[in-house]
Amino acid sequence: MKNKAGDRDIWYFESYYFCLTVTTTVGYGYVYPVTAGGKFFTIFYALFTIPLLVITLADIGRKLANLIGIAETKALGRVKNRHLRFLVVITMTMFSGIVVFLLIPGGIFVALEEFWSFMDGFWYAFATLSTIGFGDIMAGMSYEVGPMGSAASNVYIVAISMYTLLGLTWPATLWVLVADYLYGSKGTEQGQEEGQKTEAVAI
Repeated sequence: MKNKAGDRDIWYFESYYFCLTVTTTVGYGYVYPVTAGGKFFTIFYALFTIPLLVITLADIGRKLANLIGIAETKALGRVKNRHLRFLVVITMTMFSGIVVFLLIPGGIFVALEEFWSFMDGFWYAFATLSTIGFGDIMAGMSYEVGPMGSAASNVYIVAISMYTLLGLTWPATLWVLVADYLYGSKGTEQGQEEGQKTEAVAI
């Protein structure tokens, strides 16, 4: 495997983070396989781990959405309009995620990465959690935290990995909330149509 610069060998934690970017489909492109064996391994590794992560995120998203549903019932139980309730819930979930997973990490990246502006930190966080992974900037590849392969650098790579995995639960939860709303709307419409048909038959 090679890094984008191609000027040095890849150390273990860099390979570990490459595996994470494959599994999460972020794929920055900073590290990539160059041999046929490495490419075949990456293909089979992705075919196995990507569906596993999707299933895991869907399960976590479902559990978090259920917790949000409990809070919604307690806080908005008197609001009868389900569309208004959904709008409030999705707005609060979106805003909370932006603060916790984009704005705060963006500020942390500025403190830890050399020559990064806040926009760079925010941009990197967004590109990571949206799984776009442009690869124009990448955390953990500078010497600001410590030399490549040092204990500090390795801990930083692991911390970024944990941030990525935890952060992906936010869009997963949003997907579940939106799916539940759309499914509920469809069910409501079908129920109304059946009720209208029943009334028509009765008449």
